[in-house]
Amino acid sequence: MKSKTAIYEMRRDGWRDYFELHVSPTSEAMRKHVEEIAARDGWKVLAEGWNETRGMVHPMQSLDGPFAYMFLAEDALGVGVVAHECLHVATSHERFVLKYGMDYGPEISEDEERLAYYLTSCIRGVYNTLYANKHIKERLA
Repeated sequence: MKSKTAIYEMRRDGWRDYFELHVSPTSEAMRKHVEEIAARDGWKVLAEGWNETRGMVHPMQSLDGPFAYMFLAEDALGVGVVAHECLHVATSHERFVLKYGMDYGPEISEDEERLAYYLTSCIRGVYNTLYANKHIKERLA
């Protein structure tokens, strides 16, 4: 088992912007890694449910670097965790990169379709990065 957190820049399908994917070998190592980055960058980690956290996204409001950090733990990986955290990345992209207020209305609109396509690309990219770097054993088609 790997003992160090791996960090990947997630740039897909011609994205101009990117987020960072941080993959730790265990949930405990992931939580420690998050706490170190939070202390370094001056943001707060919520205590409620922290010991049960299996993945996390921290959006960045400054676009001088990644627009979000995604944190995952190998011992908790699965399509559900990846999809859940990718939704947080996709909504962060809507809010902070596109500056869209996410008021979709009752009909499926072009804005909602844009979010759905971005989410699909995000899930595929994260899952295939995990596979390519041997964090998981199965590739997502």
